[in-house]
Amino acid sequence: MDESPETSRSGHPNSLDIEKLLLEAQHRWLSLAEICEILRNYKKLRIASEPSNKPPSGSVFLFNRKVTKIFRKDGHNWQRKENGKLAKEGHKKCKAGSIDVLHCYYALGEENKNFQRRCYSMLEKDFSHIVLVHYLELTPSSEMNL
Repeated sequence: MDESPETSRSGHPNSLDIEKLLLEAQHRWLSLAEICEILRNYKKLRIASEPSNKPPSGSVFLFNRKVTKIFRKDGHNWQRKENGKLAKEGHKKCKAGSIDVLHCYYALGEENKNFQRRCYSMLEKDFSHIVLVHYLELTPSSEMNL
């Protein structure tokens, strides 16, 4: 069998070229499969110990929520709940087929509604403590539904 460089012997994508994915994340939302692959391979990647201050569009960070509980304190102003105290975050469970695999929490910028933060974590217990946080300013080419 002739294997492409992007396919492993099992037929699954090779431990994705994470560097390539992170470059692509500067311009588009990552797919659920890409997010899951990154989260499953978190031990090979840098885990941020504190949130960055006002990360720009395209930034991606991994956090261990057990260690860094304040990973959402990023210096950006997000739309607020009616009480004005907490950021208004939407929540969605993302499915692979009919199975829930990821939590996604998303917030919209207060001044720029096209700027979003998405926080993903896997439902699988062994990986649920790792959070991938992705910032992106939406353009017609970057808009992709969850």
